[in-house]
Amino acid sequence: MNESITVLNWNLEKGINLEAGARWVQEQRPDIFFQQEVQPDQLARVSELLDMDGHIAVPRPGSSNDNAIFVRRDGPLVCTEEYPQAWAPWHAPANLAVRLRDADGTLSPRQISAVSMHTCYWSPEHRLTESRWCTTLAKPGWLAMIFGDWNSYRVGTDIRWDDYTDHAFVANRTYDCAGRRHTDVRPDRELLAAGYVEMARHAAEHLDQPEALAPSSGYRDHPGRPKGPRYCIDRGYLSAELAPALTSFTVCDSPELRRLSDHLPLRAEFDFAQMRTILHRSAAMYQPHDNRHAASVRGRHPAAVGGVA
Repeated sequence: MNESITVLNWNLEKGINLEAGARWVQEQRPDIFFQQEVQPDQLARVSELLDMDGHIAVPRPGSSNDNAIFVRRDGPLVCTEEYPQAWAPWHAPANLAVRLRDADGTLSPRQISAVSMHTCYWSPEHRLTESRWCTTLAKPGWLAMIFGDWNSYRVGTDIRWDDYTDHAFVANRTYDCAGRRHTDVRPDRELLAAGYVEMARHAAEHLDQPEALAPSSGYRDHPGRPKGPRYCIDRGYLSAELAPALTSFTVCDSPELRRLSDHLPLRAEFDFAQMRTILHRSAAMYQPHDNRHAASVRGRHPAAVGGVA
């Protein structure tokens, strides 16, 4: 029986170093893998290299850098539904429902909404909309696991924008309010306000893993941007109910990984038994009331009425 569930996230830059990147991912043996910047013709190849079932987001005009989620075949998680998110203003999120597979093959009664995100790099307004969409998965009783490249920062991040001469980048990563530019932390703030737990913060504060807060990007040289500052724009969020199952969170870093992409992979480990307890726990959830059904059976003997109570 599985003792842990391994989750990876990685923005593999424009899918350029696909073969080498996929080899590294395969060596980690993830049960579910969230990827950003998958090119439209790469899904089948990545699925083959990883021996995982791949699900890519709805393509959107303007960019071929798509989001995808890969689920291990015969692993502890099973994709039971896929939700196309064509509303997205830039990169559509990949969105699956996954359930936990028990030792006897039965699936958990509750599901997790798994989301691979890549918010818009050039519009803070789009990023705010994209993060607000994530709050639709935070309703009472719902469970969600969201990973992505947020192109924005954690609440409390202080950046000296006067040191940047790449003014387009400054405009992209800040927003105007009352005539001043502010570092864009609004996606993080929005998700926290909705009740999500950021995995790295949780690991640092509750699992004695301060290194979980390590930066995930900024190690490449860009003209007009100062050398040295690095930030974590790749983050993972959980429904608070899932947080007790998290056992470790790592920003994976090595010279090889820095050569392969301008983002570092994220790795999260979850306790299988704890996850099973959560996914088999009853939860109060709002259910729409079908008055048409009630009207059609009114006055009939209960034994003559079929369906689920």
